Amino acid sequence: MEFAVLGFSSQQTIEPFVERVCLHQTRPFDNLYRFGYRVVGTDTIVAAIEIPARLLEEVSSNLRLSCRLSPDGNVMPESSFHSDNRASSTGTRTGPLPLDQLMRATLAPQNLRMEEATIADLTTLLQRLEDSANLVKEALAHCIDKTKRQLG
Repeated sequence: MEFAVLGFSSQQTIEPFVERVCLHQTRPFDNLYRFGYRVVGTDTIVAAIEIPARLLEEVSSNLRLSCRLSPDGNVMPESSFHSDNRASSTGTRTGPLPLDQLMRATLAPQNLRMEEATIADLTTLLQRLEDSANLVKEALAHCIDKTKRQLG
């Protein structure tokens, strides 16, 4: 499927954006959020939609984000919507992410700088990973023992 956008060439790249739009001479709760795509490095908007801030804030207050770790080491983001004591799953927003890939991204030098990671932070992370590895080893040993008992 192709879309033609006036004044947009195929050599230009676009990026997603979100911004709060404060309307003049209105009450603060009448403001909007604008979601869309614009040409990288410019203010040229390719496509956008505006949603009242009040509506978005009401919906987002009921949205719960979490993740779970699968037994094979994939981190899977999940979300659910809670309303009137009911919960409904909105499904996984992205595919599973292998734990080692998540660690590689977390420990990239630019991320460590941005997060202002300290030696204490990294020491704590290492200890938690070692504790987690020991839990996996214990679970694996239990599974192996159980399999041996079933076969023998």
